[in-house]
Parts: sequence; C-alpha cells; structure tokens
Amino acid sequence: MNILRKLFGLDKVPGPKPSPSKAPPRTVGRDFDLRGFEAVLHYKFRNTELARQALTHRSYLHSLPDKDKGGGESNERMEFLGDSVVGLVVNEFLYRKFTSLREGELTKMKSLLVSRVILSRTAKDMGLGDHILLSEAETGSGGRDRASILADTLEGVIGAVYLDGGLEPARRLTERLLLRQVHEILSDANLANYKSMLQEYVQGEFKTHPQYRISSEIGPDHEKVFTVEVVVNQKVLGRGHGSNKKEAEQEAARDALLHFEKLVRDDRQDHRRRRRRGGRGRRSRGGGGRGQGPGQGQQGGGGQEPREPRESRQRREPDGDKSPWAASHLQSES
Repeated sequence: MNILRKLFGLDKVPGPKPSPSKAPPRTVGRDFDLRGFEAVLHYKFRNTELARQALTHRSYLHSLPDKDKGGGESNERMEFLGDSVVGLVVNEFLYRKFTSLREGELTKMKSLLVSRVILSRTAKDMGLGDHILLSEAETGSGGRDRASILADTLEGVIGAVYLDGGLEPARRLTERLLLRQVHEILSDANLANYKSMLQEYVQGEFKTHPQYRISSEIGPDHEKVFTVEVVVNQKVLGRGHGSNKKEAEQEAARDALLHFEKLVRDDRQDHRRRRRRGGRGRRSRGGGGRGQGPGQGQQGGGGQEPREPRESRQRREPDGDKSPWAASHLQSES
C-alpha cells in the first residue's frame, strides 16, 4: 500500500495553495509622462488634466474598455481652440511686422506659417510624437510620425496652454515654436524649403512621394516660361510657373502647400456640420465629398481637378515678379 501511495504521489503532505497574484491592469498605448512633456514644452501646467487631454488622440479613448474611459475627452475640441489661438498670434505678428503689405499678401503668409506642414515639422522636431496617447493599432501604423496627428496635437497643446495660463503663455509658446524662423520660411532665398516641406508632409501623411511634370512650355528658348504640375496619388494638387524647371517646381510645391490647407479647413467644417446633424453628412454634387485627400477624388475618374489659385494662373511678368513675401520685403521691414 505504501508503494502504491508513493507511485501516485499520495504520500506527500499537501501544502498551502499559493494565493493567485493579481495581474497588472492592461494599459493601452503608453503612460502619460507629464514631467517629460512639460520639459519639452518649457511650460508647467497648473491643471494637469488639460495637459493630458491635449495629448489624447481619439483612437486612445476608443481602445479603452468602457469602465476605464471615465468620461475622458480627446484633444479634438482643444485642437479647434488652439487653431484659433495660433491664427490670432500669427496674424498679429504679421500685422505688426510687415506694415506695408496688403491683406491678401498677409493672408498668404499666414496660410503657410500655420500650415500642417509647418505644424507637423515643428511637432516632430520637439519630439511631441513620443508623448501622444494613441491606441496600439494607431501606434503600430506609424501614428506617432503621421503629419496630421502631429499638427493637430500641437494645436491642441497650444489650446491647452491658453486654457491653463491665458493668452500670453500661449502667445510666447506659439512665437517660440512657429515664428522664430519666419524669414527662412517666407523668404524667396529659401524657396527650396517648399519642395522639401511638401516632400516631408506627403511622405508622413500618404507614404508616397510628390511627382512633378511639365504641362507646358511657352515662348522662345531665351525667354521660355515653364508650367509645372505637382501630383500626389494621381491627383494634381498645385501648379507653378517659372523661367526654368526648378523655379516652376518650387512655385508648384508652394501652391500645393496652400491647397492642402484648404482641404484641411473644408474637411474640418464638414466634420463639424456632420456632428451637429448627428453624423448625417451632406453629399456634394457629383458624389464626391469635400475636403478629400489625394487619391480620394470623385468616383469613376471624372472628378474635377482642384481649381488653382488666381496668383498661380497669372503669367509671370518679364521682370521676374516673385511671390508677395519676397526677400526684399522681409529685409526692409525687419
């Protein structure tokens, strides 16, 4: 009998059962690093919940279990507020800086300075993507480097600083991040930035490259004017004119950057209208939606190309008239 008990392990005295250890709660994305975020921003929040909300992407909230959401809110409303704060600060800066420029010229300057390209590049340079609260799926798909997420989050951050400390801290932050290099961004001497900025934005947002093609050549060889189109996902997004191909490509890239801003603004307006109507968006004529990105035009391949701005359609004068923010303007009014 003792042998049988040993064979089947019945002679062992049962010990106390180990208490089941509690598994650590599952976290989505990464923890909120307030100190690291404040160090990057050079600003200390009085209300830390504003800082957290500014960094919370909607994908993060959607990925949380209902019991963990706790009434949290994404940064979309802060982004809306921050967009207005940035616009006010930049408008005032340009108004005071360039006293001889007209309203239309100031508007074009502002459109570039607050563009997704500049905002996303600034956010990337400051390492903001490392602090955004994203879902695992969004993180895995490269969301921390996506231009639209970076740009929107930076606007949300500026909106949060405005709510936390008022206009002056938000103004100082905007000027430090976006307006320190205003001359480099706007000067004709640095037009090469337009192609590189467009390349950076298109790669980050659409995982492809912009392509440039000559659409026309007018005039004799010694006075030829080139027209170049920039294409993203088979959709023309900008046109430019110049006395050589390189100059025309830069103008086309600048035109595309401004066109991206119109797409973003229209898409935001449609999104807000749909929310007010309970998600029922109004369809535009021809079945195409407003604010569509490259490669998302109207079905059937018959969608119209975006109408180019008036200044891009005007032929360059023989004396080489350049963009309204030429280097001569910037130097004389600095």
